[in-house]
Amino acid sequence: MTKQKSFAFPIPDGMKLIFRPFITLKNGQKLWARQVGKRAFPLLVRV
Repeated sequence: MTKQKSFAFPIPDGMKLIFRPFITLKNGQKLWARQVGKRAFPLLVRV
C-alpha cells in the first residue's frame, strides 16, 4: 500500500486537516475506514 504524499484539497484559513480511523454516521453507527478500503478519513476542523 502506498502512502499519500500530498492532499490535493485547498485547506481554508482557520482550519486544520486531521485523519481519523472512523466516522460516526447520522444514525449513530461507526464506520471504520478499513471497512471501505481506507486507512483513515480526512476531516477539516476549526483551529
